[in-house]
Amino acid sequence: MLAQTTEEEPVIVKTCGEARRLLIDRSFDLCVVNAPLPDETGFKFSTDVIGAKCNQVILVLKQEILAEVADKVEDYGVFTVGKPLSKTTFWTALKMANAAYNRLNRVRDENDRLKKKLDELKLVSRAKILLVEHEDLTEEEAHKKIEQEAMASRVTRAEIARSIINVYED
Repeated sequence: MLAQTTEEEPVIVKTCGEARRLLIDRSFDLCVVNAPLPDETGFKFSTDVIGAKCNQVILVLKQEILAEVADKVEDYGVFTVGKPLSKTTFWTALKMANAAYNRLNRVRDENDRLKKKLDELKLVSRAKILLVEHEDLTEEEAHKKIEQEAMASRVTRAEIARSIINVYED
């Protein structure tokens, strides 16, 4: 079924041990685990590799244990589906895993953007404190000075803040 959804040839292994060895040197966008495997259940493998080596993991289980295992692995982001597995069910699980992965990437991007902005604010605050201490400026005057220098130099406030910090902390 997977071969029909992508142009790339799927890599198929028969045990978790083989999969772990393969994942030492590679990572994959999608791992489908048809549990149980000859050497282990596949539950721990699924939670171990999600995010680190596989962006999306779909764990295929016997219907009788689906609810119990799903409760244990879904917190990690592993999608679970029951056997027997129809093309429609597999396609739906694949689409849901992909949608969740895309949403997670957008959240990560936003988190990175906010971290960068927070780091800039910390730098600017540190620079303002140094200007207040060393140049007898008020906080407002220090803020204005940093902004004016950034505009005049056509660089970011963070770059001006770094240069101020280098002057007074070195």
